[in-house]
Amino acid sequence: MQQEIITIQNLKCGGCVKSVMQALKAFPEVSDVQVSLEDATVTIQTTATEKRAEFEAALSQAGYPPVGAANPLHRVAKSFVSCAIGRMS
Repeated sequence: MQQEIITIQNLKCGGCVKSVMQALKAFPEVSDVQVSLEDATVTIQTTATEKRAEFEAALSQAGYPPVGAANPLHRVAKSFVSCAIGRMS
């Protein structure tokens, strides 16, 4: 088992947390996802190696790019949509 910790942008609430978890649990090799609102970190337990770039891409697509990555306005807007979807599910 391998653990990846990624600090992300745009994490605001429980709806965001749900959206982040859904984006990462879509990977069959991910066994657990923990999200910290306080630290804006995502901890991923995975059986795969060298998947970090794919996890970061999935997070970016959901509107939560890693810290240090470009965060254009459309990603911020996407995070608000993902947040709302997370709140409804």
